[in-house]
Amino acid sequence: MAVRFDVGSLPPNDRAEAIREASRALNGRSEVDVPSNPDRIKAVTTTSALGSVEISSIHWNVTAIRRTVGPMTDDVEPHIFVGLQKSGVSRFAQGDRQAEIRPGDLVLLQNVNPYDVFFQGAVTAFTVRVPNHLLGLPPSLLGRITAVRLGVERPVADTAAAFISRLVRNQSAIGETDAGLLAQPCIELIRAVVTTGLGRDDLAREPLHHALLQRVMTYIRLHLAERDLSAERIAAEHHISVRQLYLTLSRAGISLGDWVRSQRLEKCKLELASPAHRFTTIEAIAYRWGFASAPHFSRVFKAAYGVSPREWRHGNRQLPAETE
Repeated sequence: MAVRFDVGSLPPNDRAEAIREASRALNGRSEVDVPSNPDRIKAVTTTSALGSVEISSIHWNVTAIRRTVGPMTDDVEPHIFVGLQKSGVSRFAQGDRQAEIRPGDLVLLQNVNPYDVFFQGAVTAFTVRVPNHLLGLPPSLLGRITAVRLGVERPVADTAAAFISRLVRNQSAIGETDAGLLAQPCIELIRAVVTTGLGRDDLAREPLHHALLQRVMTYIRLHLAERDLSAERIAAEHHISVRQLYLTLSRAGISLGDWVRSQRLEKCKLELASPAHRFTTIEAIAYRWGFASAPHFSRVFKAAYGVSPREWRHGNRQLPAETE
């Protein structure tokens, strides 16, 4: 379902803060500059979700957005922002790169790193936001393609621009079934934009099942502590069937249940020996990492490591530096 937001429906003096709150919700700590006359502030956005992918159309006269140095908010997921300029001129800066973006150009940003975006007057843009884990690419690689102009002279960028335009223009007509079908092609196309833009043809030609495996494993690591981490949820997040999920993992010799349990046990093992958690009960640590009960956790821990959680904690207790 498409959600429309128009600050024109708000009192003029509330418009700037509404825009800032929306920016912070998406990107964490950020600053937004708007026209000094509140009566002149304009911002209209329409946003839809294709599973974990988000598409938007934006028309506003914001003058600048800056992501400052500092931690992300806990509920903001690291993602890649792909912007397609439709009208106006924008200037993007991230890392040591700067780019002037004009109608027809694509540009990428990472929301976790500081950036500056300046707008010349009113602009219209279509955007796509993709969680980093879905692209299955190293953050260091993504960091080399942000704030770089990707124009229509690049065939893959031109194809992506056309696809994004159609998605955004038709977002009000996209139903739940269509959304599930369109998300994966969108992810793969953006991945191709990144890899070809960097000249990494090896990654661009990488078999899709291998790229999918990397995305799945990254997603599991990010959500290990969540007790509802199931095969059904993982498959839905990656727009595949549960059968395809198990097939992808089996090709790599991975049993989903065993691997998730082993990863959770490793997290518990580290916390049991950490001075930062010396006052946390064993049961609390087990529960935090997805184990339903202390007896079950103790059984699987001893089966994996040959000692009970209590014996491991006692034998590997690390004293705080000031105690030592």
